Amino acid sequence: MQNLKKNNFGFTLIELLVVISIIGVLSSMVVVSLNDARAKARDAKRLNDVRQMANVLAIAATEGSVPAALTGCNAVSEEKNVRVCTGPESVADIFKRFSDPSILNPDNNNTICHAGATAPCQYSLNIGSTNVENAQVYFFLESEVVGLAAKLHSIDMEGVVY
Repeated sequence: MQNLKKNNFGFTLIELLVVISIIGVLSSMVVVSLNDARAKARDAKRLNDVRQMANVLAIAATEGSVPAALTGCNAVSEEKNVRVCTGPESVADIFKRFSDPSILNPDNNNTICHAGATAPCQYSLNIGSTNVENAQVYFFLESEVVGLAAKLHSIDMEGVVY
């Protein structure tokens, strides 16, 4: 009779499948936590952007003896939200420089923020009045940041977020 030796090297198929499934579960947990981190990073960028925009509005409002008039703002919606104005020049430039990080085409007017927005949208200037003193910038937060809920917000020239 031959003496058959069993080879005990390597792993069984069951052991390999268990290890692969554990790695899969752990990697999916990491991906989920990274998505939350990405949303918070986009929100931090949004807050920084709109605060800079509010500073530009404040500077434009204090130049001269009266607040600067908004010119060339053609709003087609009832809410009077726009992304393009021709004057004053500093206000016209802010929307060229800043755009929401989750919007791929910042020039698409269908993506601008408006009352009732429930998803990330492009920053928009609410021109309820004709001067920069009363203008507000609309933006959307994806997650709660510094006490601000995940929803549509606006910021005025004084930096007050609503």
